[in-house]
Amino acid sequence: MRLLLLVTLAALILAPAARAAGVDDRTKAPAPDGTPICPDWVHDRYTVERGGRTYATWHPPRDPVYHCAFGHEHGSNPRAFRYFARTGMPAFGVVSDYAGSPEAHAGFKVFVANEDRKGLAWMIVLHQGSASPRRGLVRFHSLETWLFRERGRRMLARTRQMADFGEAVANCPGVVSGDAQRLLPVPGCRSTYEEWATALDVGGVFRARPAFGIDNAITQFDSADPERIVFNKPAACGPDDPAGWDSRCKGDRRTVFHPRWFLRNDGPSRFRTDAYGRRAAGGLLQIVSRRVRVDQRRERDGVENAFIAEQPSDGGIYRAGRGFRAQRGFEFPGYCVLRTN
Repeated sequence: MRLLLLVTLAALILAPAARAAGVDDRTKAPAPDGTPICPDWVHDRYTVERGGRTYATWHPPRDPVYHCAFGHEHGSNPRAFRYFARTGMPAFGVVSDYAGSPEAHAGFKVFVANEDRKGLAWMIVLHQGSASPRRGLVRFHSLETWLFRERGRRMLARTRQMADFGEAVANCPGVVSGDAQRLLPVPGCRSTYEEWATALDVGGVFRARPAFGIDNAITQFDSADPERIVFNKPAACGPDDPAGWDSRCKGDRRTVFHPRWFLRNDGPSRFRTDAYGRRAAGGLLQIVSRRVRVDQRRERDGVENAFIAEQPSDGGIYRAGRGFRAQRGFEFPGYCVLRTN
């Protein structure tokens, strides 16, 4: 019996090491320092279950067990959220699958703010990749929100919908900002910056007007040839190959602007909507508190309404009032394969 126990323990100890020997996906070139790209079976370990189905979820840029790189990143670590014990890990794709418009896994990004300097904390999961030219053609993208009030540690809202990001607009001189639009870098205009803005409305009782900026978008959008891959300009990518490991245009330096939360619910705190936030007899469950009101509609510009994640090492927490200084992207200290992010 003792011998059998020792053999079993030895097998358990050696199994990860033995499997790690096959961790390198040799169909993809490793990073310059030799870090291999993770095969699918490593990535498939990061899942959650919702409604009897299994969905992919957040993972770090590098696997901490097998020390390989995934080739994409998902922003803030949900475990860094002050209310993680109540939210758990997000399920990527629940809303878009329900809407019949599946979204590419690598484009899911998490934004965590533990203090907005106005008494609220929130976590947002948005599908916003900057590599595929398809983003210039697809108007609706999934957006999920968890909103908490610091006083009393009360959950104010848990909402999800396909958010309307309006028309694709070329980021050229003279462009006028809109409440719902995708401002994209394009060939022929100097700017490398990208920003998506939307006006949320969930059941008429929960509204917001956030915008999501990307300082180092991976590609540009060519409206004359929407399927063409056009990497961003040298000002964003740097002097090296824009598709290479040393490129700086990895789409991972992001900012959240003025969420402008508005909450006023005089009806049931739980109700159903369709995929676009419209009330329905069945569909997506929404939760909006009926006891607390929030009105940030007058919040607009300035550093107090710009949330930036400066330190991926702390979980990538977004903080207001940091100014517009250069921040480290979520690629650090992992690696990103550019076209998949």
